[in-house]
Amino acid sequence: MVKKFRFLIMVVILGFFMGCGGKEEKKEKAKKLIYSMSAEPESLDPTTNIYARGSLVMQNLFRGLFKINSKNETVPALAENLEISEDGKVYVIKLKNNIKWSDGSPLTAEDFAYSWKRVLNPEVGSRVAYEMYPIKNGEKYNKGEVPVEELGIQVVDPTTLKITLENPIPYFKQLLATPTYFPVKKDVVEGKEPWTKDAKTYVSNGPFMVKELKPKEKYIFIKNPNYLNADDVKLDELEMGAYMNGEIDVAENLSNDAKKRYENSSEMNKSERIGMMYYDFNTSKAPFNNPLVRRAFSMALDRKVIIEKILQSTNPSAYGLVPPGIKHGVQQEKNYREVVGDHFKENVEEAKKLLAQAGYPGGKDFPKVKFITTTSQTNKDIAQAMQNMWKKELGVDVEIVTYESKVYWGEMHAGNFDIGSDGWGGSYPDPMTMMDIFETQNNVKNNRWSNLEYDRLLKENRETNNQTLRMENFKKAEKIIMDEMPVMPLYFYQAQYLVNPRIKGVYKNINGHTIFEEAYIEEK
Repeated sequence: MVKKFRFLIMVVILGFFMGCGGKEEKKEKAKKLIYSMSAEPESLDPTTNIYARGSLVMQNLFRGLFKINSKNETVPALAENLEISEDGKVYVIKLKNNIKWSDGSPLTAEDFAYSWKRVLNPEVGSRVAYEMYPIKNGEKYNKGEVPVEELGIQVVDPTTLKITLENPIPYFKQLLATPTYFPVKKDVVEGKEPWTKDAKTYVSNGPFMVKELKPKEKYIFIKNPNYLNADDVKLDELEMGAYMNGEIDVAENLSNDAKKRYENSSEMNKSERIGMMYYDFNTSKAPFNNPLVRRAFSMALDRKVIIEKILQSTNPSAYGLVPPGIKHGVQQEKNYREVVGDHFKENVEEAKKLLAQAGYPGGKDFPKVKFITTTSQTNKDIAQAMQNMWKKELGVDVEIVTYESKVYWGEMHAGNFDIGSDGWGGSYPDPMTMMDIFETQNNVKNNRWSNLEYDRLLKENRETNNQTLRMENFKKAEKIIMDEMPVMPLYFYQAQYLVNPRIKGVYKNINGHTIFEEAYIEEK
């Protein structure tokens, strides 16, 4: 007998309602799948989006030159052929034939060139522009130092792109699979109305296309008949949302009750994910402009209690930036974390000494801390646990202030916080994906930390293919940031999601994106 997620509806998200039997039969016939996200996407523009949920959605609406498959291999998507020069700096990519947008119009090499130039255009102000800095003059153009014509992006013909890099980098093909490198359609992007707000103007090129956009309710996508591999897409409709009525087929928004209930069942799926939950200290103002204070707060936490008791999870505790899902560049039979080890450990007595050295023995005269986080119950529960630990171990008072997600990031970027919850899902399996977000140029709106040696080490790693040197530099850079502690790592991400037994072919890749291109509903 096939199990239904009727219980899940009650324990995963408040406000879900059980669907009637007639609706279930209709859903089977229509080949419709309902997916519960943790929250709705903050952005639906692939070339400016920096958020994980937005990336998840767009990985099902768009395709780039390459993609990450179910085995976490980087394989061709729209690329037919790739040639790399001997020095590793020039990529010539031939596109597959008959590629189209979801509106049926041709998709050409010019569309990719337009999209990439848009990411780097300083007037656009994309926060992911740095992911295109490997392209020759990418950073200089983004900073207004050279004209667009000097970019290393050339359209050879309608189906051929030539990309020249500043230096050979070992993960450029993986970058080409990220949303930053997805194409967007010029005439809709530059239309009179905001193109991502209405299904009529939202044009994509992936397995699915937009049917309805209803923020705070649901997002309905349907099979894209103009997708290159449309014949292999089995679903007719895909409904995504954080709060939806009806039965759920795939869910990642799991309550603690749901985790307990399904922990040892076949419905529970777990996989490694490149990413980390961490907290920003506002290093631009006292008392968190002092690294002694920052280290004290980090070392006073009990991560195991938070993970096991609050999250009721198996996520690995984080004592560095790079997660275990990334292999070491030299000892490739091991992951980076195994080789490098931890950069700090929890130690309450040491934390008390550090706080005293900073001038606050036993928390005396320490100002009240403003700790901001989003309104999700999980984030609030974690914040309260941390609040209690800091009061008990350090004697400091922490005020928790919560905001809806879209308001939250505005408060953080404005600097209206002392400690703020944050997180990052990496885009490609190299330590750089977790470390470049803390370079000076990328960090001005979060913890506001800057270290020139850290910047130098990462810059050197962009200019060499020598993996021995790169791994040594990453280790040094990671030690610098963990010694100064502008960010407080909590745990590394682990994908946990439920899949109804009748749903097959759904998978999460190493980036944490849930992919539905190969999904299908098993007939009874």
